[in-house]
Amino acid sequence: MSNAWETTSDDVLNVVHKLGKKITGDKTEEIHNNLDMYLIENEALRGDSIEDQTNYAYQEIARQIKEGNLL
Repeated sequence: MSNAWETTSDDVLNVVHKLGKKITGDKTEEIHNNLDMYLIENEALRGDSIEDQTNYAYQEIARQIKEGNLL
């Protein structure tokens, strides 16, 4: 199990694409800067494998994007 998770702009872009949207690099950075990284890391670290960690993190990123109306 990993000891840390770091959310990157690529993670944000992947989640946005999974939500069926396309955005610019600047918008990706804006969304990234408005996310609660602590919550994302906590969710990610619930997983034992990198695949599980990624899934948990992406679910939390998507939740924050939707609830924060970031798109």
